[in-house]
Parts: sequence; structure tokens; C-alpha cells
Amino acid sequence: MCIFCFSACKEAEKTEVVHAPGTAGYYYNKGLESSDFQEKLHLYSRGLEAVKSTKDTNLVVLLDAKVYALHRLNRYEETLPLIDSLIKVAELQKDSYFQAKAQHRRYATYSFISRPEDAFESAFLSRQLSLKGGDTAGAGRRSLDMANTQLSLGDHAGSQESATEALKYLDIEVDGKYAGSAHNVLGLLYNEQHLYEEALKEYRTALQFAASRTDSLSYLHNIALVYKNQGKYAQAVKIMEELVKAEEPSEYSKARFRDNYAFTRWLQNSQLKVDKELLAMVEERKRNNDLEGLLSNYSHLSDYYSETAPAKAKQFALAYMQTAKEIGNANAEADALKKLLSLSRSPEKEKFLERYLFLNDSLKDASLTTRYRFAKIRFDEERKQQQIALLEAENTTMSLKAEKFKTGTTISSLSALLVLITAAALLYTVRQRSKREKIKQIYLTESRISKRIHDEIANDIYNVMSTLEPAGHTPVVDKLEKIYLRTRDISRENSEIDTRENYLKGLLSLLGSTTPPNTRLVIRGAENINWGKLKNEKKIVLYRVLQELMVNMKKHSEASLVALVFSSERNKIKVNYSDNGTGANQNQLQNGNGIKNLQNRLQTVDGNIIFDTQGKGLKAEITLPVSA
Repeated sequence: MCIFCFSACKEAEKTEVVHAPGTAGYYYNKGLESSDFQEKLHLYSRGLEAVKSTKDTNLVVLLDAKVYALHRLNRYEETLPLIDSLIKVAELQKDSYFQAKAQHRRYATYSFISRPEDAFESAFLSRQLSLKGGDTAGAGRRSLDMANTQLSLGDHAGSQESATEALKYLDIEVDGKYAGSAHNVLGLLYNEQHLYEEALKEYRTALQFAASRTDSLSYLHNIALVYKNQGKYAQAVKIMEELVKAEEPSEYSKARFRDNYAFTRWLQNSQLKVDKELLAMVEERKRNNDLEGLLSNYSHLSDYYSETAPAKAKQFALAYMQTAKEIGNANAEADALKKLLSLSRSPEKEKFLERYLFLNDSLKDASLTTRYRFAKIRFDEERKQQQIALLEAENTTMSLKAEKFKTGTTISSLSALLVLITAAALLYTVRQRSKREKIKQIYLTESRISKRIHDEIANDIYNVMSTLEPAGHTPVVDKLEKIYLRTRDISRENSEIDTRENYLKGLLSLLGSTTPPNTRLVIRGAENINWGKLKNEKKIVLYRVLQELMVNMKKHSEASLVALVFSSERNKIKVNYSDNGTGANQNQLQNGNGIKNLQNRLQTVDGNIIFDTQGKGLKAEITLPVSA
């Protein structure tokens, strides 16, 4: 028997194995050979009838194949019961790959039938299962699915986080197409927030990863729209001229390109007559039943006629609003109402204003609800995994207790053990107190040195500089100024640390201030850590360790992207650091004084740091116990 695998968007190639006629494997292979999806569906159904046991590995393969065939036939509603069966069988067979695959199929179904929140949950579960099975490429693709779903529902912060996670998991050489899509999502997010330069940067990066001419045209169109939004109409029109001449895009894309091309030319020259082109696009999109495209047409026509023919402008704004209502696009309806407010008079204007205010409040509430819903999905799943781990730990503890009772340990031995444990606990407490005192003394020494450097050495140098300036000793003054700045930097690096409620604010300020101007810093999860539970000496150690890492990065790595991911796991805090710089080898890490300082600091609080020098850049995992 063979296990057959499928990719997210196409069936896997057939394995050359001969199966007897009438068996599950026979019908599966016949289905692979057919190019008719209706016939495929029939053959896969016959194969499922031939399966004799739930332990048969052909069962998950055929269930997945049947779901895939139904998707290709646009019969999505029929797939949910099959997907439920696929999940149960994959769990029974302990097959994490097909568990993740089933959740991905469920994501595709929910996306098609317009249940985005359920789609997001399925994509999230698929990602978690992929990570559990060690499939980082699958985790990256599912993170991208999450980002697209969050973007469609207006959860910009969540979408940006998911798209960034996708880039973290994807192998650029293997999954360049998906990396391009992730950068495109980030570009869309920045464009909506009017961060146009950042959007252009992401779109250009996406263009580098374009796997097809269609993708390239789409990314180029997005770049042109940013130029249009910036008022750089000549640059936008130049790109759009090439897009409308291209033969590769679909009818929907061609209509979108022509519509924006005509409208942008008018923005460049308001005397230009483009109404015939815009109206032609309306008719074309009506023929294609492209309601989403019609929204853009009606919006452009309303703007086009707003000065020269207000009555026509209002007519198209009303069509814009009605179409938005028809397809349930509340954001487009709100935009149409804004146009109608400027084109209407009382009392009709008051009616539009009332609807606009209601819709605006509803959109804010819906956005907040969606964000909390997505956050809760993540939280519930993570808590579930924690509870599973806790139950496993409790079961292990109970088993150990049972074994102890079986050995028949005596009361005297238990008493002796208790005495030993008490002594060990006292010794441990004394040692921990000694460690804390040692850390405190180190911190006080650093702060004292910092103060003396600032108050004495730096000020003395500054006074000498002031004395020499009138005498015209410019080279000497310049050298003294450099020494003065170095002493000020040393002083700042060892200055006092606020370990109270402003600790996180100070830590984030440190990380931001030590990041070079041309380096992008991504921080995730820091606000979710309960910093109040962490003792002051551990806060100081973590602050200094991260400070050392960022300083080393700034001096040596030449990184353009740095990521810090904070997470809490049971009784520990973890910080995963990664950058895309020049990296370092193990010999450099072992011999570097800075790295030794990091390790020594962490050892004083039972912490640890592990470096990963494989691949591009540098990765490190810092672990810090919360208690003790």
C-alpha cells in the first residue's frame, strides 16, 4: 500500500505502483490519469467504496482527492462532511500531514462560501499542525492564507503579523511565489495606511519573486496605483500604458487595468475626455457580472462628473452605493455615501449623513470584533495545547507516584527524604539569594561607573575642549570630541534601568534606538508577557543581553531585517532573535567577549542562550525562568 500526497493547489504525481483492479489504489491511479474532474470524482468515490479498514492509508488519500475534485467543480458546499471524515481518519492514523491538509481544504471551502472567520480558524489550525509535523513551508503558506483573510476583513495589524510570520517560515528559494504574495499583502496594508514609500518597497520586492507574467502585471499595477495615490500621475500612466497593451491578463484584470488607466489620465489632465472609456468598462463588467469591478467604475465616474455634471455624478454615486449594498461591501457603501453627501441637499443629505454615521460606527465595531475574534482563536488554541501538555505532565506525575508506592518505601525513608529535600530547599534558597545579591552588586557597579564616567571623565573632557577651542587646536578638539562622545555612549549603555511599570517601554525604546536607520525591526509578543511576575534582577539581565545583541548586530551584521519574538511557555520567558545579516560561525561565537558576557549574565539567573548559525543571518533563542 502506498501513501499519496497532494500539494495545496494540484494533485501529486502518480507513484508507479501496480494495483489489482477493483482495489482502492487502482481507482485512485485511474483518477490521476483522467483529466475530467467529473470522472475523477466518480473514480475516487469507487475507490472509497473499496476501502476495507480505517487503518488503510489509501483512505486519507482518496478522501482528500475527492474533496479536491469537488473544489475544482465548484461544489464546495458538499465537501464539509468529507473534510470532517478526513480529519477523524487522519487523527486515527496519527497522520499530521493530512490533518493539516484537511484543515487547509476546510479553509478553501469556508473562503468560497464567504465564512471568513471560520476560514481563518482553519488556516490557523492547519499552520499549527504543519509546525507540529515539521512542515515549515506549509506553515508559511497557511500564515499567508491567514494574512489574506485578515486583510479582507480589515484587521490590518493581524494581517501584517501573519504576513511577516509567513516570510519567517517560507524558504525563499523554494517558495518564492508565496514570498512574493506575502510582500504584496504588506504592500496593500501600507498603501491603505498611506505609507506609500513602504508600500512601494514591498511591491518591488514582490515583483522580484513573481513566478509568472500574471503575477508581475498584478504587482506592477499595484505600484502604479501607489504612484497615482502620491499624485505622480506621469509615472503611474507610464506603467499602465504597458499593462493595457499586455495580452496575458484575464478579462477581469484587463478591465481593471483599462479603467484605472483612463481614470489616472484624467487625474493627470482634467480637460481630457475619458467618459466613453469609463462607460465602456461599465458595460463590459456588467456582461461579465463583475460586481466588485463595477464599484471602481461607478466611483471613478462619480468623481469624473462631480464638477462638470453633478446630476450624473450623483447618479453614479447612487449606483455605487446600491452595488456595494448588493454584495455586502460596507466600506464601499461608506465611500459612496461620502460622495453623495457632497452632491446632495437637505433633507436628502441628512438621510445620507445618518446612514453614513451609522455605517461608520458599525465598521469600527465590526473591525474591533473581528480583531478580538482572531485573537481569541489564537489564544484558545494555544491554551488548549498548554492544557494538553499539563495533562500529560500530570499523568506522568501520577505514574511516578504509583511506582513509588509499589516499591513499598517506608515511613522512615520518606522522612529522611523529606529532611534532605528541606535541606536542599534551604541551600537552594541561600544560593538564589546570593545570586540575586551578586546581580544587584554588578548592576550597582555598572550604574556607579556610568555615573562617574558621565560626571567626571566626560565633563572633564568637555571642559578641556572648551579651553582649547579659542586657541584654535582644531584636530585636538576633534579627537577630544570623539572621545567625549564615546564616554557618553558608554555611560548611556550602563545607565540605570527602570524595572517597574515602565520597564517594557524602556526596553522597546532601547531596541528602537539601537536599530540602524536602514534596518527594519519587527517585535512581536512583548506586550503579551506578564512582566510583573519577572524579578528585577532578571529584568536587568534580559535588558543587558538584548542590548548586547542589538549592539553586536549594529556593529557587525549589516542586517536589513531584525525580528524579536517574545513568548511565555509555562514558567519560562523565551525571546527568539533573528536577522538576515552576515551571520557568524561557531568559532566567532565561542571566542567573542560580548557573547561570553551574554552567557555569563544569563547563567547568574539560570537562563540560557542557544545560537543557530545555519543558513543566512544569525538566530538565537534566549530562555529565562520566571520563578526561582
